[in-house]
Amino acid sequence: MTASDEARRPGGARARRRASRLVDIAEVVGVHVSTVSRVLNGDPAQSVRPEVYRRILAVARQQGYRPNALARALKRQRTGAFAFVIPLLRNPIWARLQRGALQRAAERGHVVMIMEEPTEEPKPPDSYRYLVEESRADGLLIATALRVPEHAPGVTAVPHVYVNRRGPDRGNNVVMDEPGAVRLFVGHVAALGHRAVAMVDGPADVDTVHRRVSAARRGCASRGMSLSVLHAPATEEGGYEAVRQMLRRAPRPTACGVGSLNQLFGVLAALREASVAVPGDMSVVSFDEDECLAYLEVPVSSVAMPLAELGAAAVDALIARVESDSRGDVLVREPMRMVLRDSVAPRPA
Repeated sequence: MTASDEARRPGGARARRRASRLVDIAEVVGVHVSTVSRVLNGDPAQSVRPEVYRRILAVARQQGYRPNALARALKRQRTGAFAFVIPLLRNPIWARLQRGALQRAAERGHVVMIMEEPTEEPKPPDSYRYLVEESRADGLLIATALRVPEHAPGVTAVPHVYVNRRGPDRGNNVVMDEPGAVRLFVGHVAALGHRAVAMVDGPADVDTVHRRVSAARRGCASRGMSLSVLHAPATEEGGYEAVRQMLRRAPRPTACGVGSLNQLFGVLAALREASVAVPGDMSVVSFDEDECLAYLEVPVSSVAMPLAELGAAAVDALIARVESDSRGDVLVREPMRMVLRDSVAPRPA
């Protein structure tokens, strides 16, 4: 029997590879096929219980369901593609966010294109209008917004959401609970007796940085703790120079929170060069969590943020805007936790 004969037999290779259908998913979940269709096609009018929604997506993923993207694009006059505009791709933290966005987009029958823009040159949504007008993308996921007057609110026909940043126009923001992350850090070091805290973070006009620093000022003031803030480029050199500057000040802080993974490596290098022991003389916490932190000379504690969940929520929000022009800010709070390693200790005597 040839391979082609085997493939034609009931239950043969070709039959086993038969694509999953909406009716197959509906049968497993126990709902009507129209419900499955609304969920998988992102129908903005759907009214489905959250647990059923998650179950449908899970079964679709297990069965390898893939919607007919071409047919749906022709029917809806959509490309089924989004452009994700990201700064500084060399920061590995963005990989988690992208992974969450790519996975959710695939679940909902879309694809995501990644574009990098320098942090110093963020552009408003209309700068990418050509992608929509030329039918390359249906909308934008923008992670480069800065708190600058040039990006004042304005009318734009380009569907977009700001990811991990607050843009100038309300209703298009999908962000994490940065103040909550800072409260974890401040509460942790305060419980260990630290009274002088430093924050090494990115430029002050980056929205994420602004929210972290504002929360740190409030948290330290409410506990009677002193706070030093050092703004620097989100690079290794930026973190290195910020710590050199910090060590020239008096009194010297005994705990330091660091805004980005790239800055963290510079911070540790500067402390090592100045013979400042971690955590004996200086406790260090990163606001970026990555597995590599467990393998440093001194494993570094961190605040683990819901990056994958943020990426998924951003895709859901953008699909809603493309399909129905609905708007509403989204705050992703969980899961968030302190990852305790060896870089934090009680305040030195």
